[in-house]
Amino acid sequence: MDIFIQILYMFAFAIIVLVIYNVLKIYVLNKIKIGKWIVLGAALLLFIIPMMLWPTMPLFVSRYVIPGITVVLFLWFMDLSGFLKKRNVSNTNTSSSISRKDKKDDIVIRPKAKPNRVKNIKK
Repeated sequence: MDIFIQILYMFAFAIIVLVIYNVLKIYVLNKIKIGKWIVLGAALLLFIIPMMLWPTMPLFVSRYVIPGITVVLFLWFMDLSGFLKKRNVSNTNTSSSISRKDKKDDIVIRPKAKPNRVKNIKK
């Protein structure tokens, strides 16, 4: 029964961190322009440094707060790197499944015919 409770805690932690990340992504993270390697470095430093500097930290902080912030930073790194982007994959080639970008690429601009040029030709 103890294993089941631990699995339930991990599942609840994962859901809470994902909800927090999605809310932060919508309102905060998309507005911040930062390099992806800086975010990864911050995540790694936050994972390693607190254990060295504060070995007697409270259990709640060491189990939930620091790993939660580390996971959010790592998810942000993955988002900046392009791992979490949705891919446009369609099985059929119907007109309803073609994206707006594909329709834009199909448009060909042709020059307009100039009918007055024909009048100036001498016979």
